[in-house]
Amino acid sequence: MDKSSDYIKLEAAYREIQIQLEEANDIIDAIRSGEVDALVVNGKDGHQLFTLKSADHSYRIFIEQMIESALTLNRDGIISYCNSQFAALCQSPLERLIGKDFLDFIEPGYKDLAKEVITQAWQKETKAELLLKNSSGNNTPVQLSLKQLDLDESISLSVIITDLTDIKKTQQLLQIKNAELEEAQRLGEELNENLERIVQDRTAELEAKNHELFNALKDLRESEDNLHSAFNAGELGSCSLDLKTGRAEMSERFRELYGLPVSGEISWEMVLSAVDPAYIPGLNKVLENCIIYGSPVDSTYPIKHLLTGEKRWMRVVGKCKKDESGNFVSVSAVLMDVTDQKQDEQRKNDFIAMVSHELKTPLTSVKGYIQVLQLKAKIEKLAFPMKALEGANRQIVKMTNMINGFLNVARLESGKIMIDFEKVELNKLVQEILEEYKGDIVDHRFQENYGPELFIMADWEKLGQVINNLISNAIKYSSGNTDISISCFQDGSNAVFKIIDQGMGISTTDLPRLFERFYRVENSKTATVAGFGIGLYLSSEIIQRHQGRIWAESELGESSTFYFSIPLAIGQ
Repeated sequence: MDKSSDYIKLEAAYREIQIQLEEANDIIDAIRSGEVDALVVNGKDGHQLFTLKSADHSYRIFIEQMIESALTLNRDGIISYCNSQFAALCQSPLERLIGKDFLDFIEPGYKDLAKEVITQAWQKETKAELLLKNSSGNNTPVQLSLKQLDLDESISLSVIITDLTDIKKTQQLLQIKNAELEEAQRLGEELNENLERIVQDRTAELEAKNHELFNALKDLRESEDNLHSAFNAGELGSCSLDLKTGRAEMSERFRELYGLPVSGEISWEMVLSAVDPAYIPGLNKVLENCIIYGSPVDSTYPIKHLLTGEKRWMRVVGKCKKDESGNFVSVSAVLMDVTDQKQDEQRKNDFIAMVSHELKTPLTSVKGYIQVLQLKAKIEKLAFPMKALEGANRQIVKMTNMINGFLNVARLESGKIMIDFEKVELNKLVQEILEEYKGDIVDHRFQENYGPELFIMADWEKLGQVINNLISNAIKYSSGNTDISISCFQDGSNAVFKIIDQGMGISTTDLPRLFERFYRVENSKTATVAGFGIGLYLSSEIIQRHQGRIWAESELGESSTFYFSIPLAIGQ
């Protein structure tokens, strides 16, 4: 757009200059042809009247008033008179111009043309364009208008010189603008062709994408129908929680399972009102870990149906969703009624508790008999019986620990494990437990790193059981003569325990399931390690009851790192 505007302005200026030039030429022609007898010139002394009769003096006065260069030549082409405008054009004083050959001021390449024009001008009026050379050696484009002039004294050749510099520049600019416009037009045509081709290509792509989108929407509707059918068949409820507004959306089945209103908005507080108060902190902690760390939601808890008052067990499974900035913005979950499964588990746990209790009584008696026999063998210095009895005693201890594990699971599931909170300094607890290992463990080295005191509200015995389990696993699942690194530190408002072994590592398949009940990593390296998959499950449950979090990081064939974090005591 800017180039077109400049072009229009230049073209208008060029036309105006041409008009002025034509008018000046017409006036000069009229004067030379005798069509006018006098001329009024507005000079510095006011209006003056010049006549062309007996006008050699008047002629010179007249041409001096002209804005154009003017001169007279004799038959030999010698300058007999010139005005100051011609002197300025040649950049020479007037006295140096008079008497000079006019051809000396013509650019060499145009001298032949100048000679021809001067010869013709003695016969008839002639015009020509050529280059005039000044004293600096620079050339000026000019137009010569030549005509025989009959003055009182003699016949001369009148030469009127028009400076074409501005006109040439304008023409040059017009040519440039014309070239630019032609190039712009060419580019525009090329762009239009390309644009048309691009539009055609994009249209084809959009049609293909629309077809793909149509098929995708069709598949999505089918998937939604299948999912809806699966939800109905499994009697599953679904819900989502907006973390910014706290607004919850529930399916009809979800509302039915809780006894919530069948319509209207439901808040998270309304959902929690049905949950057993003892389980609310744990449920909130699971949700908090999901929001902060992206941990999956998986929690089982009892509710009191808001309409019937019936106690039912629910299991919620879900995950957090992120926005484009990577912030967690909502939680989507599936709810299922697991009352029947919980009742079956309770019966199983009751059976395990009963059997474990019944087994502990004879084991206690057997352990007592073994201790008596060990004492007798020691007194009598019977080497073989002493060694055999030590082995039997170790097996009794293993059996007792296993039974205690089953009992703990049963108590945990039935809610009979109580957490006795007291103010505990985590560094001190870890150091006491490690002292028990250092006397017996000779093929592992403990690397300890403790920070400032970390006071937490915890059950000394239960938390010690968790630490014992993590240290025991690090020893069992790592090769001898390796380091086990243990550290305690503060992370925000939490105290963190961290243990790193140099063991076999854990695959990405097994890692998410480590803390499930009775889950064991099964491979050739773990086949010889005793256990029932109870320890980490119990540890996870105990940490959750401390409003904490437990997790692991590992890669197969590399070291494993286990953590747990517990909120610091108020005032820490």
